[in-house]
Amino acid sequence: MRRAAPGRVQLNLALQGGGAQGAFTWGVLDRLLEEEDIDIGAISGSSAGALNGAALATGMARGGRAGAREHLAMLWEQVAQAGSLMTLLMLPLRKPGMGMWDDALPILSPCQTNPMGMAPLRFILNTVVDEALLREASAAPRLFVNALHVQSGAGRVFGPADMSIDAVLASACAPLSYQPVVIDGEAYWDGSYAANPSLWPLYEDQLDTDILLVELTPLHRAETPLSAKNILNRINEVASVSGLVSELRALEVINRNVPDADIRMHVLSLPDQPAGLLGTEPSIKRTVGRVLFEMLRQDGRRACDAWLAEHGGQLGEHSTVDVAQRYLRPHTQDWQQREPRQRDLALS
Repeated sequence: MRRAAPGRVQLNLALQGGGAQGAFTWGVLDRLLEEEDIDIGAISGSSAGALNGAALATGMARGGRAGAREHLAMLWEQVAQAGSLMTLLMLPLRKPGMGMWDDALPILSPCQTNPMGMAPLRFILNTVVDEALLREASAAPRLFVNALHVQSGAGRVFGPADMSIDAVLASACAPLSYQPVVIDGEAYWDGSYAANPSLWPLYEDQLDTDILLVELTPLHRAETPLSAKNILNRINEVASVSGLVSELRALEVINRNVPDADIRMHVLSLPDQPAGLLGTEPSIKRTVGRVLFEMLRQDGRRACDAWLAEHGGQLGEHSTVDVAQRYLRPHTQDWQQREPRQRDLALS
């Protein structure tokens, strides 16, 4: 993996999936690309994170930072257009209420709810993404996307050597919305169920590096869900972050036990209520529209601006998040009452 030039900082990006919430990540990336002294070395993304990563990497290869920002804007504009069409087509199914539609989703096949499959998204990616550029060894940043192998349940990371439009589509293939994407005769689903996203490609060949996780899926919730819809949403959230927690545990072990390892983690999180729109409502992830996307983009830009002001000067120096405290230690009263030594033994 390339190192940053003198006087510059190389930052690798881990981009989570989250449906329409990926527009928040668009805003984060849009603001980050304005920082001329920060070089984006590699990107690992799942689902919407894979879409953002593919658009950014293609745009960067074609036209530098300005090209990356243009391609991200192009992606979300076309998603908004396609989403408006799909909303019109699905109106007979969605009435009389969104809640009824959400409750029905778990028992309906994608063949019944979405006969068009991923054709609209494939068209968008064919317009925005250049898979040949993403496969070039000299391409910067390098892109890695995550998908779930349906038959085995194992995660797969597609890197530059096997990058394709199909790989990005597979990473965004929500099981209840789309039929699996088939690559070389094998079926794949949304990568966030396997890793949201994988971190190891970002440090595998360079143990002295900075990684920024743009977090869309919360690990902790203050309240226990009670409705069927919110219970299902919470189950999906836990499933999509469990792989990430395992990777963060491995990262902590490497930092503690491998000589000269210094993998510096940073986290920028989606606010609990960005633009007053989001929270625990599951259907927001399937909502599309220019107004929503633009509000989330502005939220992302503001969040990144604040993060850079507080932590930008610490890039290349040390982590700005306590990984063990935030992700690896249960937030329960019993755990907090343990002696520190007992906690460390439980984590080892």
